[in-house]
Amino acid sequence: MSETSVLPISLREDFPALRFHDDDRGPLIYLDSSATTLKPKQVVDAVVRCYEQLPSSVHRGVHGHGQELTAVYEGVRESLSILLGVDSDECVFTRNSTEAISIVQRCFPGLNRVATSAAEHHSNYLPWLDSESTQIIRLDAEGRIDLDHLQSILRRGVDLVAISHVGSVLGTIHPIAEIVKLCHEAGALVLVDATQAVPHLPVNLRELDVDFAACSAHKMLAPTGVGLLYCKRSLLAQMRPWIQGSHAVESVSGTRVVWKDGPARLEAGTPAIEAVVGWGAAIRYLTRIGMLRIAAHDRALVSYALDQLQLIPRLKIIGANTAVERCSSVAFNVAGVEAHGVARMLSDRSNIVVRSGFHCAQPLHASLGIRPTVRASFYLYNTKGEVDALCTNLLQIVRQA
Repeated sequence: MSETSVLPISLREDFPALRFHDDDRGPLIYLDSSATTLKPKQVVDAVVRCYEQLPSSVHRGVHGHGQELTAVYEGVRESLSILLGVDSDECVFTRNSTEAISIVQRCFPGLNRVATSAAEHHSNYLPWLDSESTQIIRLDAEGRIDLDHLQSILRRGVDLVAISHVGSVLGTIHPIAEIVKLCHEAGALVLVDATQAVPHLPVNLRELDVDFAACSAHKMLAPTGVGLLYCKRSLLAQMRPWIQGSHAVESVSGTRVVWKDGPARLEAGTPAIEAVVGWGAAIRYLTRIGMLRIAAHDRALVSYALDQLQLIPRLKIIGANTAVERCSSVAFNVAGVEAHGVARMLSDRSNIVVRSGFHCAQPLHASLGIRPTVRASFYLYNTKGEVDALCTNLLQIVRQA
């Protein structure tokens, strides 16, 4: 691929979207993976097979098709648990990270005093505004968690700290192990939004000792419509069912309901079966490559992007200027051109896809005193040449502004 990349360029052939070529704008350059990732053909094939060859639902029928599909479905839960270093009966399927976080807020008792940070995606910020007492952890000038401020909040008493492992805008890697230790010493539980971490880094939730964690399939090569809520087993047993219906109950007699143990109590109704099957294919794909290699590839691209973007006049990088503290994303502003204008020009001129705006993180932008930003986010299918194309086009936009 290049001397600054780790993964072979041949894997790009697995992604049908990358075959798209506009006669006027050129090939697709997809730099918006923090929003959602492209899907490899292995995932697409798994979803098609689910529809064509596994005509059933899960957890219901005793017929062969039902049993086969249920085994495939539950096998994905097992694969996720292995990937994240936890037990399968601690893994709850949800629609996405947003729902997973809201389930904790709605279903776990006693979360009256909550702390979250100004760096959070709205999904890990808005739910906690409903708590009796919500405190916002400050950030430093580059978007890092202010650990001294966190400690001062913990001394005042906190039931739960909700924090992201990797920031969705700046890609900042927060020191989760240290944060968890501080919180547990103060008697606080910890919920980690791992949405941007799990696709890019080796993540072992057991070693990190987090109490709850959330991630989404579509951020890691899989379909939309399914996510994960991890709960320590002892905490899962305390969760009150949110959506009530089939599969979640052990028995119903008159007005008496006995809820199932484990993940099932929070998984009422028919799930997004084909999305779960696709997630299994995505996990196999990532595992074959290796999360350490994926992390090294991302770091190489981010490092190269930071170096090249800093050469462009009137372009300001937001956040840390070193790849060591970042994972997969670089946010920036161009003086004299609004973020949406930059994103639209990149798309219209050269088929380059980036994200613009507040990225569902308005408190972050307010905390740093910045207007909406442009975000380029990278993944295992991106190349150094695509970073060069981005920078060439940005330089043209700057010169013409």
